[in-house]
Amino acid sequence: MKNKNISKFVTSLVYIALGAALIAEPRLVEDMFSYMLAGAALIIGVLKLIGYLVTKVETRIAEDTNGFALGLSLMILGAFILMESAMFIMLIPFVLGFMITFKGIEGLQNLLNLRKFGYGMNKVLLIVSLVITGFGILVMINPFSTKKVLLAMLGIGLLVSGVFDIIADAVFTHKLKKGIKPEESAIAEAVESVQDKAEDIVEDIKEKMSDDVPTLEL
Repeated sequence: MKNKNISKFVTSLVYIALGAALIAEPRLVEDMFSYMLAGAALIIGVLKLIGYLVTKVETRIAEDTNGFALGLSLMILGAFILMESAMFIMLIPFVLGFMITFKGIEGLQNLLNLRKFGYGMNKVLLIVSLVITGFGILVMINPFSTKKVLLAMLGIGLLVSGVFDIIADAVFTHKLKKGIKPEESAIAEAVESVQDKAEDIVEDIKEKMSDDVPTLEL
């Protein structure tokens, strides 16, 4: 779990760095986009592989982790982008828009998981996740008049989604560290109550049986 959190944190930092670079130097980023994207894919892929390798086999099976497949796939993608860099420059809006959309959907997934754990739904995080998802889809459609505006919007979207992801993960981790979940606590109390009643019934039966058994005099 710790390795997975580190990997997510590094991924968020990559989003923030790429977003800041797009805002500050959009032309430079456009020229170097394919190399930056390949580097990001390779770095994240290596991190996923490392996370998979250091995870115990039992944990891999229990969590159905796909770190090996995802990590290797990202490394292959990174190598392919380096070989076909000219083609990927044309895909800048779609690729970055997809990255933003993915972060928004990931935030929605985390919120649904927290709700299943009995922590309710954080409305602020829900709204931000929906906005990020919608913005990512909008960028993939590319309705902007100029490439300069598009790159600036992409930078803002990546920066916001990266920062939001770090904040959201901190909120989720804090909630999960509070202790026993409300639903688990209620279930545990109910089970304990049933066990106590069962023990009382067994004791009563034993007492009645001992009273009914006649004693033998020698």
